Amino acid sequence: MVARIELADVQNASLLLFVIPPFEAAVWLIAVALTVLLTYRLSKSRSAALVVATILLVAFGWFTNWGPFQPASYWITHRWAFDAVADGVRDGRIGASREYYGELLPRHLRDLSTNGRAAVVGSQDDKPVVFLPQWLGIPDDAGGYVYLDATPRSDLSVDLFGVPVRVSGGQELGDGWWYVLPGD
Repeated sequence: MVARIELADVQNASLLLFVIPPFEAAVWLIAVALTVLLTYRLSKSRSAALVVATILLVAFGWFTNWGPFQPASYWITHRWAFDAVADGVRDGRIGASREYYGELLPRHLRDLSTNGRAAVVGSQDDKPVVFLPQWLGIPDDAGGYVYLDATPRSDLSVDLFGVPVRVSGGQELGDGWWYVLPGD
């Protein structure tokens, strides 16, 4: 298995990254289908089943984290939450802890990070570089969203839990947000 991964030139990402999101999507889709079917059979109303299906599909889209596969669309869709994190960093409410994996985000923002935390992974001009991991590798490394309330210098390197990465090598999303991976 490891040899196949090495031959396929898959970057050092947690293999669970390729298993959990499809499994999560399958569970959600089965739950939606069964709930809609049950609603239709109990109410005999297509409109009730349609309303339930719409609500569940919106919930499916909201709570399934597709960030590792399409980071820009996830950032746009959850922009209000990323803006709240950025406000917290600027105010000093988020990004003040020096714990290795960071501090817990407020409950309503925890879905932005795979471990519910915001970690300080570097600094520039006395401003923290805050990291919201989207996946964690075993035994080390990670990838995810980085926020800096400034334009990162080309030499700004941050520690993604064991792997140094240049922020400017990542995908710029806007307003101080970047999506970075090992190798950037």
